[in-house]
This record gives sequence, structure tokens and C-alpha cells, in this order.
Amino acid sequence: MRVTSFGSGSSGNALLIQAEGAAGSTSVLIDAGIPVRRLRAGLAAAGVPDDGLDAILVSHEHHDHISALPRLVRYQRCPIFATSGTMRALDVAATDRWERLVPEYSCRIGTLTITPIAVPHDAAEPVGFLVDDGTVRTAIFTDLGSTASLVRDPIAQAHLVILEANYDIEMLERGPYPARLKRRIRSGHGHLSNAECGDFLAETLGSTTVDIWLAHLSENNNRPKLAEETVVQRLGSGPSGPRVQPMPRHRPVVWEAASALQRPRQLGFLFP
Repeated sequence: MRVTSFGSGSSGNALLIQAEGAAGSTSVLIDAGIPVRRLRAGLAAAGVPDDGLDAILVSHEHHDHISALPRLVRYQRCPIFATSGTMRALDVAATDRWERLVPEYSCRIGTLTITPIAVPHDAAEPVGFLVDDGTVRTAIFTDLGSTASLVRDPIAQAHLVILEANYDIEMLERGPYPARLKRRIRSGHGHLSNAECGDFLAETLGSTTVDIWLAHLSENNNRPKLAEETVVQRLGSGPSGPRVQPMPRHRPVVWEAASALQRPRQLGFLFP
């Protein structure tokens, strides 16, 4: 399995999963919330030309996850998967392009088994994903206001965990956001703080996980190094633990399962 993030943060999110199997190769895009020109260039660099995707998955209808979708579908004619609630919010119907995801029910796309997992977030019917190629598993949860029980098993199973660390509590409290927006962010259907992310991982991680990507960092209420330090401190797992990496906001980062599963485990990473 190969995982490429083209960008992650409050301003936009897009993630590519690629896998090889006996039946051939599979390329699935999860969310399309970055500028379409940058997204197409990133896909091409990853070996996915126009019309080369096998599917697009939409986690929920918020702008930072779907902004490029109306233009991207002109170049990628694959099926688009979303929950019924997300489809209603986007005012689309099930057609030969749009297919329904049912939370907690797996679907097969090429060589990948994908399980959408319901998450608590202020959208119509948002989901995260567990993606399994038969050997390697990636858990993807970029927007959730609390650590729901349904999320625990997928994270415990995953080799790569992608989990939201949206804000630093003190930065949010001191920042310029109005009180109503601060309450929404902190709510059980808002976003996870760095501390909540770290505590949840410390309680939940199994022995399988080798890498943690911190997702959806707020540009105004967080800093990558602060998120990393907070999560590492809360994990407290020592030098044999998984590697922790904040996901860049505007540049690609790639995870290769073959190399990640072979390297010595160590906590922390060299921040660019």
C-alpha cells in the first residue's frame, strides 16, 4: 500500500491510496478539497493520469473536503462514493456516478476493502475510513469532535493511523475566534485537540501501528511542531513506539508500507 497526502488542514484535504494485488492496481482518492490544478498535478506525479482513479470517496460535505470535486469529475470519470446524508447535503442522487456508502459496511474497490466508520462531526452523515489491502491497513479520521467507540477498533488494527489533531487548547482560547465558534470547535461534534488526539492514541493503539500522521491542523490555532510534541508526550511510549508526523498543509507526503514496516520503530521524527 502507498498513501499520499496532497494536503491536510482546515484549508483543504486530499489523500490517495494505491495498492497492488493479483487483480491489478487500485487507486482511490479520499476527499478533494485542494485546488484542482494542484490535485491533478499530484495525481499525475503519483502515476494516476486523468481518468486513472478507480473511485473517489467523500468523507463529508464540508468545503475543505469537496471544493475541487465539481471540476475534478470532468477529468476523472470513476464512481464517487458517499453516505446518504452527504449525498443529500450535496444535492446529488445515486446514479452510475454516485454510489452510497453505508457506515460500518465494507465495500470492495479493486484490490482494496474499504469500511466507512461513522464519526461525531457537525456534518450530515460524516465518516472516516479503514482501508485494507489484505495485508496492510490504514485508518483515516480527519474530522471528529470526540473519540467515538466505533473509531477505536479500526485505529487499533491499523499500520498507518491518520488522526485529527486540529488545535492547541491555549491557542484557541487566546485566539481571535468568536466565542460561538470556539464552542463549536471544542464541542463533541467539532474537532479533536492535540491533547485529545494524544490521549486517545495512548489508550487505543495496538502493536500493529508503525506510523501516525496528525491530520487537519488548524492554521490559526495550532503549529505542526506543537502538535507533534503534545502527541508524543501524551503517548509516552518510548523509543520503540510509532513515528509521529504532522501532515503538511500544502505539500505532498508519501507513506510506503513496504519500507515503513521494515524500518526500526522509533518515536518522533525530524521535523522539516
